[in-house]
Amino acid sequence: MKLRYLSIALLSFNFLLFSCQDSKKEDLIDIKIVKKDGKLVFQYLPNLTFNNAVDSAATLFDNKDFYRIMSSEIKVAPPIYQNEAFKVRVFNRSYFSENSYRYGFLVRTYTKNGKIKDEMVIASTLNGLQCEGKVTADLRIITTCPGGEETIAQIETDGTIKTLKDE
Repeated sequence: MKLRYLSIALLSFNFLLFSCQDSKKEDLIDIKIVKKDGKLVFQYLPNLTFNNAVDSAATLFDNKDFYRIMSSEIKVAPPIYQNEAFKVRVFNRSYFSENSYRYGFLVRTYTKNGKIKDEMVIASTLNGLQCEGKVTADLRIITTCPGGEETIAQIETDGTIKTLKDE
């Protein structure tokens, strides 16, 4: 009888221990700025493959993006989240300036029929920024900058992005 209670207690303890582990596993993407060889670069998990969007560029981009393509390289990862109403994709923009590359990551939502619904910059070293960001499993977009500024937004059930906190 005591063995049964001890077994139940150990199983309960293990369940609590493993269910409270690091929430990084719950992030759909986590983008950090690190220094490598004296230059700022992005490190992101999970390791997504960003590809040039050639055959579907007309649906993935808007007019502003076509202008950006002329001065920089834009790549897109496969959807990091999708349901019956919308999907979420991450774009990477790289731009060569002052002997090094600058990067920007954009989270964009699309309707079921492929139209751009909403977007938000998640991380960037473009235009003097040095902000990191992530998208959590509950579809929150959290961006933090070196001065302590933090922006928290929520991807709503219809695919729109609503800013909750911007400080």
